[in-house]
Amino acid sequence: MSLGPKFVALAAALFVLAACELGGGTGYLELKTVPGSVRSPALYIDADKIDAKSGTTVLRQPVGTARLQSEGSDGKVVLLCQVVVKKNRITTVTISSLERPPRCQCERTGNDSKACIG
Repeated sequence: MSLGPKFVALAAALFVLAACELGGGTGYLELKTVPGSVRSPALYIDADKIDAKSGTTVLRQPVGTARLQSEGSDGKVVLLCQVVVKKNRITTVTISSLERPPRCQCERTGNDSKACIG
C-alpha cells in the first residue's frame, strides 16, 4: 500500500504549521518621562500599575494594543493613549509631565507606521 503524494504533501504542511510559533509573542515598551527631574505621574498599562521611574523604563509586553493610562489629580485613571506593541519591536512612548493632563508621543523602531492610537 502506497501513501501517495497527497498524503506526503499534507504531512509536510502539518509539520510546517507545527513548527510555526502560534502564540502572539512579545515586544517591548520603552517609557520616557519628560522632564526627567519631575516626579512622573502614576502610570498604568491596561489595569496594571507600573513602577515607572523618572527618565526611562523598559517593559516587556505581549503583542497587541495596550492602554497607557495615568492617575489624574482627582484620583481617577485617565486614558493617555493606546500603544500598539509589535513582536520583537521596541515602541517608545514619551510622556510629557509638564502639561495637564499628561500627553504621550509614540514612535517605533523600524518603518512601522502606527505606534499610537488616539
